[in-house]
Formats: sequence, C-alpha cells, structure tokens
Amino acid sequence: MTSPARIPVATMANGSEIALYLHELVGTRGDGPTVGICAAIHGNERTGTEIVLETARRYADGAFGGRLLLLPVANPFAFEANRRHTPTDDLNLNRLFPGRVDGWFSEQLAELITRTFLTKIDILIDLHSGGDRPTVDYVYIRNAEALSRAFGSRVLYRSQPGKEGTIFEGTSVGVTEERGIPSVTIELGGGLIDQRPYVARGLKGLSNIFATLEMLDSEPDETTEAIVVDAITTLRPKMGGFLETEAPALGEPIAAGSTLGRIIHPQTFEELEDIENTVPDGIMILSHLTRNVVQPGDYAYMVGTPSS
Repeated sequence: MTSPARIPVATMANGSEIALYLHELVGTRGDGPTVGICAAIHGNERTGTEIVLETARRYADGAFGGRLLLLPVANPFAFEANRRHTPTDDLNLNRLFPGRVDGWFSEQLAELITRTFLTKIDILIDLHSGGDRPTVDYVYIRNAEALSRAFGSRVLYRSQPGKEGTIFEGTSVGVTEERGIPSVTIELGGGLIDQRPYVARGLKGLSNIFATLEMLDSEPDETTEAIVVDAITTLRPKMGGFLETEAPALGEPIAAGSTLGRIIHPQTFEELEDIENTVPDGIMILSHLTRNVVQPGDYAYMVGTPSS
C-alpha cells in the first residue's frame, strides 16, 4: 500500500501540527471514475473510518478500474476527542461546507477538504454512523439513486426539502451535488456494540457500488427490495439517565403509541420517562441497542415514515 498524501491544515496554539491524510489507489483494469470516500466528518462516528481502512486493504492490489481517493478522518480533532463537533470551536463541520478561508477553524477545514478532495472526484460516498452510543442503518437517496440502492441497505431515505430529517445546508454532499457529482450518504453502525458486522456490510456495499460503476470484473449483486421513507422523525428524551430500549430491530415496523424506550434514574431506579413512537406505521431508523446513558435532548430514536 502506498503512503498517503499529507495535507497540512494548521499549527495549533500549543505548537502541534494537524494534517489530513488522503490515500490514492489507482486501478490496473483500465479507465473508470474517481470515487471519493470520506469518513469521520463527525468525530464520534468511527465505523466509517474502519470501513475506509478495510477498503484500502482490500483494493491495495489495484484490481479495479478507475481510481479511489480515501479520506479516512476528515475531522482529526473531533476524532481524537470522540466528539461530534470540532473541539476547537464547537462547530459542526458538516454544516459548514464549502467553508471559508478566513473563517473559524472548522470553516477553514471545510474549505481545505472542498479544495483538495470534494472538487477532485467524480463520485462521492460519505460515510456516517450513529456515533458512540446510538446505532443507525439507512442510506440517503439524493442524485444517484442506483448507487444508493446498490449499497444494499434495507431502508432508503428519499430526503425532500422542508421535511424533518432532510440533509441540512452546508454538508459535503451539498458541494458535490451542486457540481453535478453523483453523491451517496450512508448511515451505518455505531453504538457500544461490535462494529465488525457493520464494517463487513460496508465493504460488501461499496463493492456492489464499484461493480455497478463497472469498476470491477464482477457483476453487481441483486439487491432486495428496500423500504423507502420520505420523512424521518427524531425523538429526544426530556429526562436524562439510563435509556433502556424496547424498540424493534432497525428496519422493522413500529406502530404509533408503542414504547420505544424508558428513561431510568441511575440512582433511585425510578422510571422518569416513557418515550413513545409518534409516527404512524413507522420504520426504525436509529436506536440504542444497549443500555446507554443519555442527557435530555440527546438522540434517542429516529423513526421513518414510509413513502405512500
């Protein structure tokens, strides 16, 4: 495996230097698109970085067509701190693209990623996960539906302007979509559970996307019919404490009024809150698969509304 390109970002107040590392893998099987894969824009979403690592290992022999540009850790400080936002300025990097050269640190980082990565690719795959506590499982349909479906997830989200859960302004895919670049945002894994099954699914899904793009000699696998949702409702606790989940598995239906989970006081053991599903005929999108500690207002559950 070749050494990645080191892209200096800045010298910090303590004298340390921060840099991004961009891996370039060139295929030996002819021409093809340049596919950019990035992860850890949110620093506590590490499953994507593991998927990028295994992707680099799997395709190190160049047995594909085209080129891969891999950005495994887009937000190094947040990754180190296991935080969603950049600790330096407490900003959400994925609301700041295309960034500003004269802005806050996170805005400068967004500008650098835009200039050195997002504008150098033909296709973008942006990997996200549920973070360090909740677990998530769905893929956005944006401007590349065939590629979104090729990943093979059970649930697809066709985001629509004005509906809750849509992709916000300032995301990485906003930059690429504006340039007409096919873009796929994947939400997969996370939580205090073994990530290896999700990493394996990520590798398989990316391989099927590559096959769909005719970058591999193999034909793409047929994917099962997915559930398409056109809205996602986020349910947040009003109380903090232990969250004990009673929700069904991700991708499974749940009726309105059903209990998703209960907040338990960690010292008195009393039940403080019953979190109910408010979505008729909903589909589980994000959940806590273990007993986790949450604060009021944290991500507790996300429930999708199937397309009519």
